[in-house]
Amino acid sequence: MAEKSLSIKEGLDPLFNPRSVAVIGATNQWSKWGFSTYMSMLDGYKGKLYPINNKEDNVLGHRTYKKITDIPDKEPVDLAVFVIPAESIPAVMEECVVKGVRAGVIISAGFAEIGEEGKKLQDKVLNIAREGNIRFIGPNCMGFWSASSNTRAFMFPLTVCDGPFAFVSQGGNVGAIVVQGAYSMGMGFHRYVSCGCTADIQIEDYIEHFGNDPAVEVILAYIEGLNDGQRFIEKVRCVSEKKPVIVLKPGKTEAASRAILSHSGAMAGSSEIYGSAFKEAGVIRVDTADDLLDVAIGFKTQPLPRGKNVGIITPGGSYGVMSADACASLDLNVIRLSEETINQFDKIFPPRWSHGNPVDPAGDRNFIAYLKAPELLLKLKELDSLIFMGFDSFSYFASMFASMNENFTKTFEQLIQSLYTLVPTGALEEGQDNNSWMGQVVEKVIEIFFSLFGTAEREEGEVFAGKLISIIKSGEASSDLTKKLHEVVTSSSEKNGDESGEAFVRVFNPLMQALILNWIEIYGKPVLTTTFLGSAQSVSDIGYYAYSSSEQAAKVIAKLIEYREYLERKNVENA
Repeated sequence: MAEKSLSIKEGLDPLFNPRSVAVIGATNQWSKWGFSTYMSMLDGYKGKLYPINNKEDNVLGHRTYKKITDIPDKEPVDLAVFVIPAESIPAVMEECVVKGVRAGVIISAGFAEIGEEGKKLQDKVLNIAREGNIRFIGPNCMGFWSASSNTRAFMFPLTVCDGPFAFVSQGGNVGAIVVQGAYSMGMGFHRYVSCGCTADIQIEDYIEHFGNDPAVEVILAYIEGLNDGQRFIEKVRCVSEKKPVIVLKPGKTEAASRAILSHSGAMAGSSEIYGSAFKEAGVIRVDTADDLLDVAIGFKTQPLPRGKNVGIITPGGSYGVMSADACASLDLNVIRLSEETINQFDKIFPPRWSHGNPVDPAGDRNFIAYLKAPELLLKLKELDSLIFMGFDSFSYFASMFASMNENFTKTFEQLIQSLYTLVPTGALEEGQDNNSWMGQVVEKVIEIFFSLFGTAEREEGEVFAGKLISIIKSGEASSDLTKKLHEVVTSSSEKNGDESGEAFVRVFNPLMQALILNWIEIYGKPVLTTTFLGSAQSVSDIGYYAYSSSEQAAKVIAKLIEYREYLERKNVENA
């Protein structure tokens, strides 16, 4: 079919920024999708909302209209959400054309995904919509989210918030998992679309629209099949030169290809052909839903590596071996340390340390020495990225040790109470002098930590605390970190003894996270940390994220390198 005369911007703006929405099929019957879809729309949408139902007089207390054309002429409708049987949609789409509706979301199933008869019905709906200049999502989709208008046109409520990502998914369940997973990790989407059968708006159209949106920094996509591979390449490569496009594409087996056809009506095609097309378009391809988020967060929080040379720091030899194996399997180079560098480590670690990369202090309890190691590596010109194994778990171990120390609870309670008398009351204001109370917070927390975990001399602890205070005052995240520390201290002032360990972790974590962010800022190299807990952590208030394993950290570095190499190739081609 011919390309629509409307530009993508003109066609999709009424979709993502509707001034009014009609939910066709809204109902009070909680067991129907029309109920949960209308409930979703009620969650935060500020525009005019019209429930359409030809049998019920009101839905959830709101007056209904039997047909969309019954809405008064002086009240235009930008967006129609369809939650009615598939066979009813052609006639209702014609009514939407008469009403002047500009965009639609067809959540209903029963179209191309069921075979030839469904495809004929889908084409009929498409022809009506195109004649009436209506752009629509779907059919057979779960709906969409737009942060700019706070529109949740979902077939069931999803928890989602605004953020730097945009996501188009040909699978509703995969999309929901990624969106919910991101929310639980503290990340959000400026746009999210469950695109279904893509009868009208194609995946590359969404990506093009996201690419032109300054609020979107990283684009994600779950793709089962494309209607026009060459069109996809042409549109997406114009986007990937400006911002990363990360794609999860299943269908590497015959069984998966059959499942794709019955699910979205898409032709899966050869995985190798898709791989070549993605490479030509500058797309970063990943293998799992977890990878989608992890790689997206990597692009958001890390600089691009200059090359493949990796350093590894580990508190245990076995984790170092696993990390080195993960890096090597992805063609990352775990560098050999020079004699000069080994001599530098000899000065801070006991003789039993690993004397190589991965750097393993072999159980040394001097935490300050352990935190000197990353900078010794990051200063090396030949090093491009650093993986710091288990860094995110130190506060957990400190809390565990604290629970074994009968003096800790009392000490920390006294610390919190004394600090509470120093911190400003009420909300922090811009430009407020925080030097006095912040300095004492840092000094006391470091003192307690080393009493539990390390064997550093008092002078070393004071020097280290001074460095942290300097970072807090000058780093990019200084304002957010100051507010975080203020919140923790004030909210912990009335905690009982059983919660002192938790409060200590809440104070300690932002300080250590600020140190990592400072290294990234100073050296301009990726510093990826991991947890020993084996699960994804939340992105912190100051922009720090710990990966679940060395394998995930290595994958992210490899994808950052892949994108860097693509940009370098494009620069040569465009020169």
